[in-house]
Amino acid sequence: MEYDSAALESIAKRFRRDMWAMAPEDAVIESGVEVRAFGSVQATVFAEFSEIPRINTIQGAAEPGAVADGHLAEAVEWMRAREVDCRISVAADRPGTAEAEEWLRRRGFERGEGWEKFVRDASLPSLVQPPEIEILELGFGEGEGMDWIAAEGLGLPHLAGLLFYDLPGLADWRCFVALLEGELVACGSMLIHDGIAELGIDATMEHARGRGCNLALIRRRLIEARKARCHTVFAELGDCEAGSSSAIRHNLQRAGFDEAYDCRNWQRPRFVRSGLENGVPQR
Repeated sequence: MEYDSAALESIAKRFRRDMWAMAPEDAVIESGVEVRAFGSVQATVFAEFSEIPRINTIQGAAEPGAVADGHLAEAVEWMRAREVDCRISVAADRPGTAEAEEWLRRRGFERGEGWEKFVRDASLPSLVQPPEIEILELGFGEGEGMDWIAAEGLGLPHLAGLLFYDLPGLADWRCFVALLEGELVACGSMLIHDGIAELGIDATMEHARGRGCNLALIRRRLIEARKARCHTVFAELGDCEAGSSSAIRHNLQRAGFDEAYDCRNWQRPRFVRSGLENGVPQR
């Protein structure tokens, strides 16, 4: 199907920005949770987990002007000053893709695993929910439970769950949990903006995987996206799914999603990030 990659990238930045912006004030102070915009480039940092690049991320590197106007350089320096490993996401087929990747390559960054965007229209899914699974929508103040499922299911430290706790009830967000035979075991969220819905924070406790919870959560969100008159639904799938990416990929494809484009992730070389070198030559 046709889609607007600029709109998808903009919503993907908001998806992450909202999580960081909702962090409690004490976490901002004690754990170094910050979000900063540099033109079209966005940087999010969780300094307490400085060694986990997928938590500390720069987005928008391939947008127009990101390199020429110095915004990518500013974001990289901002991250460097906070002494964290970070992942720089470069979306394919955007106006500044080649320029951003050349800029990163010349400064010693290396390309690693990335994200894939999956897209579909907002038609109703032809999926059946197993009777032993119940899907509940969370309201304001009901994030307890979803936070620890998201952290554990995504392979993140439990403290990272504070990024998800206050999302239920936030404007334009819909958050759901799945109960398997009465036990809370999975979660999934959705951000809706200008007729586009992004699915994310898909996590299932390890002992409950393979029972259809994630597929049931996808089904429910597609139904709600249809009710909200969305025309496009997308999801990102990458290296943060803690070993469950093949199952989620299968579920997305089963639900009618098609692969759209990649977001390539760049990082400092391992020997630089390990502290064995002070930096890399600027070529």
